[in-house]
Amino acid sequence: MDTKKEKVEEYDVCVSCGKTTSYTKTDNIEYRSGYIEGAGQLCLECAKRDNEEVEHARKLWKQRQQEYYYG
Repeated sequence: MDTKKEKVEEYDVCVSCGKTTSYTKTDNIEYRSGYIEGAGQLCLECAKRDNEEVEHARKLWKQRQQEYYYG
């Protein structure tokens, strides 16, 4: 009889939607996509959505700066 225990990896869940991510809790955060320091891991869908929202905000900010400086 084999008494050797199998190592079971736990996966992180998305801090935004609660879905299981593709990253294990032991994966180095330096190599993860969608990891927010101090908050946790995002799934691919939430990370993409957040990146799109950030890009939209940057465009609005640039547009407002141009309107302010150039009328």
